[in-house]
Amino acid sequence: MVSSVVGRAPDFDRELYPFTGSWQEVNGFKMHVLDEGQGETVLMLHGNPTWSFFFRNLVLGLRGTHRVIVPDHIGCGLSDKPDEESYDYTLSRRVDDLAELIEKLRVRGRITLLLHDWGGMIGMAYAARYPEKINRLILLNTAAFHLPKPKRLPLSLWLCRKTPLGELIIRDTGLFISVLARWAVCRPMEQRVREAYLWPYRLPEDRTGLLHFVLDIPLKPGERGYQLVSDVQAQLPDFNAIPVLILWGEKDFVFDHHFLREWQRLLPAAEVHRFPNAGHYVLEDAGEQILPLIQGFLERSPDHA
Repeated sequence: MVSSVVGRAPDFDRELYPFTGSWQEVNGFKMHVLDEGQGETVLMLHGNPTWSFFFRNLVLGLRGTHRVIVPDHIGCGLSDKPDEESYDYTLSRRVDDLAELIEKLRVRGRITLLLHDWGGMIGMAYAARYPEKINRLILLNTAAFHLPKPKRLPLSLWLCRKTPLGELIIRDTGLFISVLARWAVCRPMEQRVREAYLWPYRLPEDRTGLLHFVLDIPLKPGERGYQLVSDVQAQLPDFNAIPVLILWGEKDFVFDHHFLREWQRLLPAAEVHRFPNAGHYVLEDAGEQILPLIQGFLERSPDHA
């Protein structure tokens, strides 16, 4: 069974998200995609439990100089939301979906990947598969490696992943996404912004993808996806050959200083900017500072296309 928002009346504030978008058929499902502007491609990948709305102001700021592509992963945002019987909610499937989408959109030249949360693992798994297609990396509170040794999975995620409470908290009640809309920022969101984050996930069947992102976190050898993460992690130092920009909210309760330190160990040549008063939804807290940093990085870093 597939839940879809296509054709539903949009009852969040469209002034905040002034894009037309399109739906691309990707491996049998409709994936919603923003494709704005022309020029070098910047492809932005969101995480859990956000959607392309997270990048709205970056799209507006970059589409005048670049082609900006922002998909909603299957099960997220305005894309189809299949049940577990219809769709394989795994990291490898999401990388396959991304590769198919890039082909469908006829992306030419090398791509700048801009990655947040789960978007980092998906995007870097794609980059590891097709390194010749990657021009630059921009990383926002994300990971593409196993939990750093000193770091433990936060209790809230452990409960959702390891106990029956996960389905209740994430899918049945929607508590996961509503709480994150408050916990993941230092500066409280406007009500209309918060409503827009929640809008695609109003019904339990809309939240299946969010649940499976948590269930798919590989923590030990033998678990699904563990070897793929290991393979990507081993390949990360190869990306020191291209420009990398890291933009980090320091009050992220998941992707904290342990993750930033690991990125700096693996990519020591990266340019790093920290935002001490920004949380996991770093663009909500520090977007006004981040946009010009990205624009400057794109202007001065060499084009490998």
